[in-house]
Amino acid sequence: MITEELKKLYIAHTGHEPEQIDELPSSGSNRRYFRLIGSPTLIGVSGESVEENRAFLYMAEHFRQKGLPVPQVFIRSEDDIYYLQEDLGDSLLFNAIEKGRKTIRLLPAVQFAGADGMDFSYCYPQAEFNSRSILWDLNYFKYCFLKATGMDFQEDRLEDDFQKMADVLLRSSSA
Repeated sequence: MITEELKKLYIAHTGHEPEQIDELPSSGSNRRYFRLIGSPTLIGVSGESVEENRAFLYMAEHFRQKGLPVPQVFIRSEDDIYYLQEDLGDSLLFNAIEKGRKTIRLLPAVQFAGADGMDFSYCYPQAEFNSRSILWDLNYFKYCFLKATGMDFQEDRLEDDFQKMADVLLRSSSA
């Protein structure tokens, strides 16, 4: 079903079928990613959360208009559940950070240029940067990265540090 919907979008965008469709490993959300191989090769995305998809689609277009290096979205389904975007290859953000600092140097541009003129009401799951959203991200780091490494840490001390970080971030965001 998913691959058929992505194939329809591919045909609508290119005028022909992809040669092959391969599912890619997921990461960071419940969205599923597929590489549609052909001329051109594109990434197909399927996400059941329409609100999350609309947030991504809005931000991708907004960031591209600001000249930031994000994948271009070429076509989307009418219900915003499926879309096709530029294929940037097999590199992951984690690997780019590991290999050098260029990716990290881009973050201020995303933070400041990206925020210029942005309609934050599109943000998902909340439009406002608050303690809850900070702690969601920090706990995502804890459960999806730190615990996955098997590294030994004291969870109660980590939670204390998370709370201190959230307090500092909230103080600086209101200045």
